[in-house]
Formats: sequence, structure tokens, C-alpha cells
Amino acid sequence: MSAMLWYKADEAPKKPADHELPLISVLVAARNESKHIIRCLDALNKLDYPKGKIQFLIGEDQSEDNTAELIAAFVADKPSFKMVPISDNLGKAKGKANVLAHLAHLATGDIYLITDADVAVHEKWAREMVGFFGNNIGIVSGTTIVEDNGTRMGRMQEIDWMYFMGLLRSFDNYGLKCTAVGNNMAITKDAYWSTGGYEHIDFSVTEDFKLFKEVRARGFDTLNVMNKNVINRSAPVDDFQLLMHQRKRWLVGARELPLYWWVFFGIFGLFGPAIIILFIYNLKLGLIFYGIKLLLQSLSVYLLKSKIDLHKNFDYLLTYEVYSICITVCTQMFYFLPFNFKWKNRTYHV
Repeated sequence: MSAMLWYKADEAPKKPADHELPLISVLVAARNESKHIIRCLDALNKLDYPKGKIQFLIGEDQSEDNTAELIAAFVADKPSFKMVPISDNLGKAKGKANVLAHLAHLATGDIYLITDADVAVHEKWAREMVGFFGNNIGIVSGTTIVEDNGTRMGRMQEIDWMYFMGLLRSFDNYGLKCTAVGNNMAITKDAYWSTGGYEHIDFSVTEDFKLFKEVRARGFDTLNVMNKNVINRSAPVDDFQLLMHQRKRWLVGARELPLYWWVFFGIFGLFGPAIIILFIYNLKLGLIFYGIKLLLQSLSVYLLKSKIDLHKNFDYLLTYEVYSICITVCTQMFYFLPFNFKWKNRTYHV
């Protein structure tokens, strides 16, 4: 519901001519992404940006499938693309942060754009993102949505991600800087290296938030933007157990988030139990409150989809209500279970 607070015009990006555009490096960490990597690379290859001013670095992180072979074949005849095998750790860096640490040392751009191997970027993404820099901006974070691939899981995750992106934009609108989106962000070379790079940053499973926090601590400003040209589309997680591990990873990393995030998480998590209690004691009042919630939720989805130019299909909003309740309860239970979580077939200790 609070996602409606994001509805505020973005600062308009600058529109430099081709010769004025900065040199940029696109950094991608890839591990066990054989299903999605070609989709990702195809989208990057179609970016509307001068070929002589863009460098693509794909970090191949010891994949156990044929991701490396697919990348190697794709980049073979493309001089601006380079596959970088990752075999060791730099300093404190692990996992994705370690891949990005290695790639940053090879990056020649003045701005680093970061996305994931399961993401397809918008063709205007690079040009649009660099247009927001200036005025001491160190990080620009775009908007990522999960792509509705026609499956029920995909549709539910699309709404979930839209709510999160709307919430993130809301906080940013009102000066509450929260985090950057690790699969859709740009950072200046100066801002990144002011931290010493990922190898000098304490490890976190949410490496995007950690970098965001360190950059802001060094006096740089940050900006979250939302328009159709900075929309990147992530593939949905199609396995429920894997989805639980993803959400546990987010919550583990979120322990360092500001207090107002945890207040929101608490309110969101308690809404279900509270409305059930209200139904028991006053059914009419409970129905009124629940109806208001559904109305605001539907309006939020409509406005979000309008802003980022998505098809407005609402026939699954009621299904999403059931999904949202179930996924919230399951996530809370899974988070407190006493075992570590897996991501990309690696185990992380909590």
C-alpha cells in the first residue's frame, strides 16, 4: 500500500550526444546460469550505446554447468566482450562480491554498470543510467522487475518485485536512502574505489546494500530512479525451495538495514494475524479494512504498471493475496529454521 507514495516524477536524465557520453564498463557475475546467460548477453549486445565507449566484462564463477562454454562461444567474435574466469578470492570478498572485485580491476570505464546473468536489460539502460550522474551522485539504481513468464510463480513474483521497487522509490522520494538494486545499478569509478573495492568491504550476502552503505559513508549521494528505460527484467525463481533460500538470503543481509525498514517489515508481517483477529471480533470492520487494503493494493499495481509501461492485467490480484499471505508466513518460518541457506549451489553461514 505504501508503494503509492513513490508516485513522484523522476529527475529528468541528461541527454548527452554520443561524443559526450562517458566510457563505461558493464560488469556481470555468472555462476550456473546456462538457462539465462545467452538472453542476458543478447540484451547487453543490443544496448544503444557507442560501441567504442562500452566494455563488457563477464565473470565466470566456477560454474558447474555449461555456462562457461556458452559465454566463450558468444564473446568469441565480439571484441568489446571479455569472459573472465574467477578462481580465487580477493581480500574479504566472496561469491558475487568477489567476482565484481576482480572485474573492477579490469574495468576501463569511468562508470561501472552492474547487472546479473539472469537479467535482460532495456536497450536504453546504459544511456539512461549515465544521464542521472552529476551533483556528487555516486550510485544510480534503476528498477528491476521479475518477468511474467506465463507461470503462476512468475506472475506472483512480478507483483512482489513491483511492490518492493515502489517501496524503495517511496523511501528515496522522502530522503530515506535505503539501498541500491544489485542487478540494476551504476556506480562511478571514483565512488567505487573510494571504498577500496569489494576486497576491502566486510562480506555480506547482500553485497549491493553493503557497497551502497560504504559509498554513502564517504560522502557520495545516491539516486533511485523508475521509468521504462531503466527497467531490467529478471527471470523468476521457478522452484519454491530455492525461493525460500533467496528470501532467507535477503533477510540475513537486511539485518543491517535502517530501523524504519524493520518497522515496515513488522507492520507488513503482522497485518495478516491482525486482520484475522479483527474478523473474529468484528467481522464487518475486518471486511472494511481488508477491502481498503485490496483497493489500495490494486491502485498501486495500476500506477506502477502505468509508469513503467507494463501490460495491466489484474485477473490474478486475488490469487496474489493468497500467495502473499502464504509466502510471508513461509518466509518467516524458514528464516528462523536453524540451518544455513544455499544460493547458486553454495552454502552461506548465518
